[in-house]
Amino acid sequence: MLKITRHVRAIYQWSLVPLTLVLIYVSALHVVSTFFALEKYRHETIWSLEYLNREIDSTIHESRLYLANASTRHQLHSQYQALRNRLLIVRSNLTQDPNLSSVPNLDLMLHELERYVQSINEDFINGKDLTAAHLKLWISSLEQHRENISYCLINNISASKGDYTRAFWQDLLNALWLVGLAILSLLIIVGQLIYVLIQEQNRQRNQIEKDSLTGLYSRQFMMNKLNEFCQKKSDFCIVFLDLNKFKSINDNYGHPAGDQLLIQIAHHFKSSLEKLGSVGRIGGDEFLWLIPYASPTEINEHYQQIVHNLSTPLRFNDQQLPTSLSAGAVSAAACNYNPSLILEYGDTAMYWAKTTHSSSIVWYGEIHQSKTLAASIG
Repeated sequence: MLKITRHVRAIYQWSLVPLTLVLIYVSALHVVSTFFALEKYRHETIWSLEYLNREIDSTIHESRLYLANASTRHQLHSQYQALRNRLLIVRSNLTQDPNLSSVPNLDLMLHELERYVQSINEDFINGKDLTAAHLKLWISSLEQHRENISYCLINNISASKGDYTRAFWQDLLNALWLVGLAILSLLIIVGQLIYVLIQEQNRQRNQIEKDSLTGLYSRQFMMNKLNEFCQKKSDFCIVFLDLNKFKSINDNYGHPAGDQLLIQIAHHFKSSLEKLGSVGRIGGDEFLWLIPYASPTEINEHYQQIVHNLSTPLRFNDQQLPTSLSAGAVSAAACNYNPSLILEYGDTAMYWAKTTHSSSIVWYGEIHQSKTLAASIG
């Protein structure tokens, strides 16, 4: 069930990546479309106001021609109608630009221009004479409105630091936040996936490197370490450790008792022996202590600490489990850094310690110093 849950969670996490990429793509398209829409509004606004200024210039010019008797009333009225129509078109177009509300007084300015242009319409409709003084005053006001529109166009809409430009970029930034959020989500998801992969890699490595019951190093890890040291010809030695009468404990107290004993023994190994080197479980009740460099005296001192700790029987379900160790050691240099010989001689020394019931570590070289022992081995 746990494995199924892990797979479902992995599928869910990995599916978030393409979904987030789609979100980034969609939000990026939204930013691009927003940019082009805002640019379209900006160009239309600039050209609308520019055409309005041109129409005002044409009307002022036609009015001056009329004052100089170089143009007829009909021609002036036609130009006036063109200005009115252009003003209506501009007012309609500018309502589509969302950023014009940020330009101060533009709407009021256009409203005043429209009202002022409309003020002379009755003179044309009723056929009243356009007096020179009245027409000059009207032209002067048109020139003032044209200057106001030009100032607004240059300093607020077209300027790179104007109010309109600031509103333009603010709208674009508002569209960009979704892209930023999507990218941030992607980074978080990818980071989480990397973390999960690292955790899974560490879990798999621990399964390979660690013994599942005791938490000590596994046989494969210890063999790899041994071969690595031999290839480097490092100064090291190994100690084979074996629990005495472990089978009888399993037979008399049950395998759960044996497992509990192994766990408690491993705890003692970690707290003492691992101060000098690595300890791994290489068999049911067999352990290997690989020591990069230490004197035999120092090694034996740590071993005697374990022997002392195990002199008090371990307890399991209110039962005492008598425990003792046998240990055999060999130096890698004495075996010419040959992994097979190191394991063979170390194992021989350990079984010799078990046969003689030695409470100390038996080194392989000590075996050949006794003819009696050598004969027994033979």
